[in-house]
Amino acid sequence: MNQLNLDDFSLFLEIAAAGSLSTVARARNVVPSRVSRALARIEAECALRLVHRSTHGLSLTDDGVLFLEHARRVVEAHRHLQDELGDRSRSVSGRVCISVGQLLAEYVLIPQLARLRAEHPRLSVDLHIDDRMASMASEGIDIAVRAGVAPADTMIVRPLGTHGRALYAAPGYLDRHGTPRALADLDAHTLISNLAAPKHNQWAFVIDGHTVTREIQGQIRANSSSAVVSLALAGAGIARLNDVLARALVAQGRLRPVLAEQVVPGEHAIYAAILAERDRAPKIRATMNYLHACFADFMQGAPG
Repeated sequence: MNQLNLDDFSLFLEIAAAGSLSTVARARNVVPSRVSRALARIEAECALRLVHRSTHGLSLTDDGVLFLEHARRVVEAHRHLQDELGDRSRSVSGRVCISVGQLLAEYVLIPQLARLRAEHPRLSVDLHIDDRMASMASEGIDIAVRAGVAPADTMIVRPLGTHGRALYAAPGYLDRHGTPRALADLDAHTLISNLAAPKHNQWAFVIDGHTVTREIQGQIRANSSSAVVSLALAGAGIARLNDVLARALVAQGRLRPVLAEQVVPGEHAIYAAILAERDRAPKIRATMNYLHACFADFMQGAPG
């Protein structure tokens, strides 16, 4: 019986139900001789007579009744497998791996992660929190969330929002050292720079209608954006920070803007990068809906 296939079992069910080869042939839109040859091949494969043929039609032999029971189980098992796989392909399940910088993870994603799990309890989430751009394929990353870093051409990019960068310091620091009123005043202050993102250290200002950019070395330097924010919050000095995040901290009274009228914030994209072959998976679509909601809520919640 090694040569029997699913259609052979289905055909036998149809023959048993119809009791007529010609009826089955019409239903399948083939000639009766083709159905007859298929039945003969099934019987030859089983080395058994499965059907009595007479002028009154067809009837099953005892062996045919036994074969019918097995055929029914095979076809039902196949249908059940199709239904189950179809449900899995439409449902959100499995594990999704998100690579995200520490600041975006801490302030945007993590506060709403419980909502994703509540909506999709069969979905498991791995957060790879790191400011570097991961090698998605080799590290098993499904979605990489980044700000201001150009993605590779092999990725699908979904925009999540934009942000600028401006100068901020803790109230305690400014109370002790004074608030700068002009660009030159920064020379008397402790400045915090970012070792991990050199472009963040190019501070742009508008002076007399012209843009002036200063390359900041920083008396205090840190190799992560999260550490730069922590240093500013701790009163260590003045830092150039994501303004959407910083405005929320200003509203909480934890930071104050510095030289707000002179700083050029620029506009930097926040995006999700996805490997092209993973884009259509239900777990990816569900996670992207969550990310869009996270950033929309965060942007709307940050004071203007």
